[in-house]
Amino acid sequence: MKKDQPLMSIKLVATIVNRGHGEEIARICNKLDLNVHFLFFGHGTANSEILDYLGIGEAEKDIVITLAPSHKIPQLFKAFLTDMDIRKPGKGIVFTVPITGINSFIMQLLAADYEKIGEGEVMDMDNTKYELILVVVNRGYSDVVMDAAKSAGARGGTVIEARGIGYEEAEKFLGVSIQAEKTIVAILCKKEEKHNIMLAINKEAGLKTQARGVLISMPVSDILGINGLESID
Repeated sequence: MKKDQPLMSIKLVATIVNRGHGEEIARICNKLDLNVHFLFFGHGTANSEILDYLGIGEAEKDIVITLAPSHKIPQLFKAFLTDMDIRKPGKGIVFTVPITGINSFIMQLLAADYEKIGEGEVMDMDNTKYELILVVVNRGYSDVVMDAAKSAGARGGTVIEARGIGYEEAEKFLGVSIQAEKTIVAILCKKEEKHNIMLAINKEAGLKTQARGVLISMPVSDILGINGLESID
């Protein structure tokens, strides 16, 4: 990346739609060259009146997480409105969360006009006190992630099972095979610990390892119930 080139802003886009429509969300994203997606299966817990008000009337849900540069968000939202009419009740909801750190390889995938970045780097966009690190790896590599994270100061993590979708274009770009069955490891840490933890994980379980790990981090403002990290601003 050029020294005078501004750091591109990346956002996590969360889309909640009725079960079976997650693949359609992935296809819309792929049209905009947004090829990194993760699919979760969700279940609504509110009563039907509240679900209907939120526009997510059916209880069984597909939750699609997509990474996107900020400048593509308006295009993406427009496509959701045009192709899925997502603004209408019952069609779903979409929201974004800012990302504060990411693998260099994923940054290149999201911004093809960026110059080559070092393979072991983690792009740092941090300006918060606390961070949530999400590591998406092939099934069976959560212990590798946690061992690396703890070696850099992490206290613990939460493991979530998931499934990746829409990987064909990502595989072409990166030149690696990406399996569908995924594990997500969520780690809370202090701001000053985040970068070293991500570097350690990226070294042992990054995209160029058998774990095929995708790393992102996002800001956390309020934390309660975790020893050493508690804060309510």
